Amino acid sequence: MQADPGLIRTVQSGDGWRVGSIFTPDFWTSPVTWEVLVTEIKRFDRSVREGVAAMGIGPAFIPEP
Repeated sequence: MQADPGLIRTVQSGDGWRVGSIFTPDFWTSPVTWEVLVTEIKRFDRSVREGVAAMGIGPAFIPEP
């Protein structure tokens, strides 16, 4: 479970943090605060871990950050 560097881009703009992808280079999320960005990244991480576990794959498959 690894992605190529740059696949997901996170940049700080004047209005907050934005997330985009190399697959849709002209699309960015609306700006959010650092706190919201961290909360959503943690939510995504938890969701992926739960999905992997639901497939019967042990939690050690995804290393802890």
